[in-house]
Amino acid sequence: MNLYITGTPLGNLEDMSVRAVRTLKEVDAILCEDTRLTRKLTNHFEISTPLRSYHDYNKEQVEEDIIAEMKDGKTFALVSDAGMPVISDPGYELIRKMQVADLQYVVIPSASAFTLALVASGIPSYEFTFFGFLPKTGSKKNDKLKQIMFHPQTSVLYESPHKLKQTIKNMMEIDEEREVSISREITKKFEQHRRGTVREIYDMLNTGIPLKGEFVIVIRGYEEEVMVGDTPIKEHVNQFIEQGMKPTKAIKMVADMKGMKKQEVYNLYHDDKEK
Repeated sequence: MNLYITGTPLGNLEDMSVRAVRTLKEVDAILCEDTRLTRKLTNHFEISTPLRSYHDYNKEQVEEDIIAEMKDGKTFALVSDAGMPVISDPGYELIRKMQVADLQYVVIPSASAFTLALVASGIPSYEFTFFGFLPKTGSKKNDKLKQIMFHPQTSVLYESPHKLKQTIKNMMEIDEEREVSISREITKKFEQHRRGTVREIYDMLNTGIPLKGEFVIVIRGYEEEVMVGDTPIKEHVNQFIEQGMKPTKAIKMVADMKGMKKQEVYNLYHDDKEK
């Protein structure tokens, strides 16, 4: 194999698999986001394999060299700072280039924070959508958050501690009664999971939840909470528009929820408006 996409612990080093330790010892180099963080892991397991930086800011420059070295027979392991590589982290670009070059890779599994938070949330998990991190800019972030709050499936996203309170406040402005769960420090000493309405979670942030560590937010789907019964198409679309969504997006959302084509919903909506 040319590449081992290797999952590592989220925080508790006892979660490191025997296979992952053996692999990191056997490859020629370990590709990692932050060599300082990965060095703590390799030191703990007495792994002496050289570390090489591979992150969002240098990936375009180093990928061609990595591919060339793989063709010469070198083997690599790809790790993230914690958890499963490629999920909300760089790596898929390298895999695509390896596919084109017909180079071989395997995945060595570990947990991802969003799956553990979903399991611990107490919110329906039969269908869900993982959104990763929200956009950084205000307008794009607010638009994305509205989309998520109107999403019919359970939604999962990451948020940093210094942005969490404002994000929950923005959610509260859209629907303060929606059921949500937040998780922090998963697998670590101060692991914490709290579920409640958006309003209740916001109040908890002022009392019993420290704003430390990375957070995972799980949001119950809009359809389960609000969209019940056989609501007419026009009323369905108007409910979204009244909440601030643009008509085209509202029509697409209703089409997705109803399992219909977007054009069908568009025609029915505009036919109803003309009557």
